[in-house]
Amino acid sequence: MSTVREKLINMFSKVMAGTVTREEGTMLINALAKEDLAETMKELSYLIDNPPPGVFPKTILHTIALSRNKGFYNIMIASLEHKNEEVSILAAQELARLKTSDAKVVLVEHTNSEAYHVRKASAIALAQGFGDGVALLKKHILENPEPFYRSTSAQGLLSAGSKGLEALLSILSSGNTGAMVSAAEVLSAACRHLDDKEIPKIFDALMVAGDKKDSQSLIELLRLAGKLGSRAKGFEGFVLAFSDYQSEPVRKEAQNALKLIRS
Repeated sequence: MSTVREKLINMFSKVMAGTVTREEGTMLINALAKEDLAETMKELSYLIDNPPPGVFPKTILHTIALSRNKGFYNIMIASLEHKNEEVSILAAQELARLKTSDAKVVLVEHTNSEAYHVRKASAIALAQGFGDGVALLKKHILENPEPFYRSTSAQGLLSAGSKGLEALLSILSSGNTGAMVSAAEVLSAACRHLDDKEIPKIFDALMVAGDKKDSQSLIELLRLAGKLGSRAKGFEGFVLAFSDYQSEPVRKEAQNALKLIRS
């Protein structure tokens, strides 16, 4: 008599061969779970980490997700931290699809994961899957002391479209040095997403940083201004104000930004 593992391996191999659909595969998974949920979960978890030849971990997790079996919830949580980025992304998306408070808490917790791809997958899932996801990521950026963690949450905001951009721009004027730097760095890499009407907010933020004599934020905001190039024409005066600033790195960034804007 075949074991649970053997039945699952046989099924997943047939899914990859195209002789069994993933939907048909879910029927077997649910049937096995009905007989012995603990054993089925144990073997599915094992196969995600040790897939049979020719079977992808993502295929296994996707089939589990299609089963819509709440009993497999813990597998999704564990898969969020999988070393395979595709598995992690799919697990985050599935948790977001559930839209439960528990799933939200799990994703928020994983925005502090040591693994970059886990933090990023969790942040994007929050931004795109929950109504208050943007607010949660903004809070994380404003409160977290670790720049790498803030950065991935800022990238998550960028994936949320106009609401995410609005949150990033508001962070620029928050007066919170670390948060301002993280937001400016992400916007510098994606300034093409900014509408012309949003550009003045960057220079408002520049003035906030100047009033605080916040050299770290000034450098990143001036770099962002330079990335805007000719789109920032008309705002040269804001940049010029820092061309003779007391800090040399700020002066150099201001001078470089002016060249890029005027070119």
